[in-house]
Amino acid sequence: MRGNSRGRIRLALALLAALILGTLPAGLASPASAVSTGNISGTVAVPAGVDVTSVYIYAEGGPTPASARPNAAGQFTLTGLGAGEYRLLFVNYAYDHLVIHSYYGGFKAADAKLIPVALGATVTGINHTMTSGGRIKGKAALPAGTNSGNVFVHARVHGDYQADSDWSYPLDDGSFELGPLAPGEYVVSFTQAFGSEPFIDAYYPGVPSGDLATRVTVVDGQTTTGINQVLKQSVLISGTLSSPVPFSCSVLARPVNDLGKIAGATYVKAGSYKIGGLEPGTYKLEFRSDDGSFASIWHGGVAHPSASPSLTLTGTQHLQGLTDSAVRGATIRGFTDGDVNYQSVDVLNLDGTLADNVNTVRLLEPNEYAVSGLFPGTYKVQFNRYDHDSYRTAQEGQYYNAVPESAGLGSAAAITVASGQTVSNINQVRRIGGTLTGKLLGASGAPLADAAVRVYTKDGALVTRRATTAADGTFKVTGLSTGPYFVAAESEGESGPIYSGNVLTEANARSVSTFAGRNIDLGTLSYATVSQGIRGFDDVPMGAQFEDEIQWLAEKQISTGWESNGVRLYKPLTPVNRDAMAAFMYRLSGKPDFTAPTGSPFKDLPVGAQFYKEITWLVDKGISTGWEEGDQAKTYRPLQPVNRDAMAAFMYRLAGEPEFTPPTESPFIDVPVEAEFYEEITWLAAQGISTGWTEADGSKTYRPLQPVNRDAMAAFMFRYNTKFGSI
Repeated sequence: MRGNSRGRIRLALALLAALILGTLPAGLASPASAVSTGNISGTVAVPAGVDVTSVYIYAEGGPTPASARPNAAGQFTLTGLGAGEYRLLFVNYAYDHLVIHSYYGGFKAADAKLIPVALGATVTGINHTMTSGGRIKGKAALPAGTNSGNVFVHARVHGDYQADSDWSYPLDDGSFELGPLAPGEYVVSFTQAFGSEPFIDAYYPGVPSGDLATRVTVVDGQTTTGINQVLKQSVLISGTLSSPVPFSCSVLARPVNDLGKIAGATYVKAGSYKIGGLEPGTYKLEFRSDDGSFASIWHGGVAHPSASPSLTLTGTQHLQGLTDSAVRGATIRGFTDGDVNYQSVDVLNLDGTLADNVNTVRLLEPNEYAVSGLFPGTYKVQFNRYDHDSYRTAQEGQYYNAVPESAGLGSAAAITVASGQTVSNINQVRRIGGTLTGKLLGASGAPLADAAVRVYTKDGALVTRRATTAADGTFKVTGLSTGPYFVAAESEGESGPIYSGNVLTEANARSVSTFAGRNIDLGTLSYATVSQGIRGFDDVPMGAQFEDEIQWLAEKQISTGWESNGVRLYKPLTPVNRDAMAAFMYRLSGKPDFTAPTGSPFKDLPVGAQFYKEITWLVDKGISTGWEEGDQAKTYRPLQPVNRDAMAAFMYRLAGEPEFTPPTESPFIDVPVEAEFYEEITWLAAQGISTGWTEADGSKTYRPLQPVNRDAMAAFMFRYNTKFGSI
């Protein structure tokens, strides 16, 4: 028969005390250092029948922790204490458990009375009385077949992990005793020890969580009785997992409607398992390998839960006879050329998620890594993409085979592994990333030191890099890829994070373009000049071509771009389609009152299509007439990009076709005098709305048949508005 057993924490403390203090005679303290000469002395009193010499006294919290044991009269002295404030903890490690541990001044560290010790001073009169505490007794009614030695009965203060707690196993008849415990209110729980018993975990009096439990009051020197619990019988799942050699494995039951939750778990022993503690419901089973020579699998021998059969159990059903076979794990290994102590290597599934439950990357020979326990399949490997506060590297994140992080996971080489196979030479190629420098100033204008700086992308496409500001407020973030990042810096005592663009609102932050192998200076972020900012586009970084014009377009709501999951994009290098061009012009004109026709003038533009109103307004104003097809039908071709020559015509008509005499000689070598839209193009150039390009030989070109990109469209409209005014 198995009797009550004290909590593991107390047992661990007992073993630790035996190692540290077991050789010290009663009444003596640990040796003092040569420079620490302060002392604390006093007496400790214990209840009758308790051996006071089994008490240990610890001085905590000060610069030189010390410990001692009292003599038979309860007198103790802690020596060798440096100047500072100390808490005294009194612990009894005797196995009769007749008193509870406590602090001088209270039962928890937070309640302890601090004892100041001056350098070389002796503090006397620190007298403390240890009490017998309270106890909780009751009986658990266990379902048939339950091994009482696998049941934890636990008393703890709900939500307070500093407070006293205790646990025990019940006797074979279900009776249990908890204590001694400090006075207070406790939640009593009944839980599985190894996950294989036929009962459902519960909190007294039979509720599923500590939030709902009835608090059990413990009074010093008294025993609270009658804490009885009838444990509800659970459903059970049992089966076998065969393998050519034994290996360590656990099996988890997960609810199908919440696969992130573990409803029950146990170990596979000698190829068999039994999971108890389950409510009736539908589950999937996961076999979690602890041995890199085997892969973690789901019931049915598959890698992903979507392909694993569901198991539905009702009442108190015991589902038996499930069979699975272990799968030999594969290994990917290679070499890294890192500049940090721990080179970051991750194996990814093709969808970019981390491969689950593989053996942790381990360094073998210098700079060698191995990832084992992989389910047979196809993977990708990434290097230097570890996101952690303490991780610093000068190297750019990359994917195998030498694919820069900025190219995206889709560009990475795929690696296929078979069961038990090792694929070698999946190596990192050393590539120095970009750096971003800047300076952080406080509200007073003074430099801010030790502030956390984070350089990140909102969608996580580029791994977050970090730094800390120096004493002069400067910072340098390394290992950056080519692409747009955001910067966030935060210092204690200031008004929250400050973001690139010198704004306090993340949504209004401006992105910063970085380049592998180059340094970009962000400039100064200052709490003295920071503002809330104005929302821009995340893919239009500070300093980008036509940045001001695109920002103006956003402020005037001529273009709202695309927004998803907090990311707002303008797509500056995407050509402007004819439907979007109509919307731009309608908004540039101040969104004039216009009632769209009930019948569409174009066969390729149904009523209600995106930008239907704007396109029909454009037609109504004579800015665009569309095309007449061979069957005499009219089309607008809304998804066709707008070329630069047609854009000139649109702008000219939008301006009201003002009087203009085109030059007799073309200012552009690729726009002859007789070209279509020659008058409109040269008018656009004469107004300074488009200047074209200066080629290497000094000649000027307009590139009339080149589609207009969205960034150039912003520039055209900004200059048009400056010249003619519309909004």
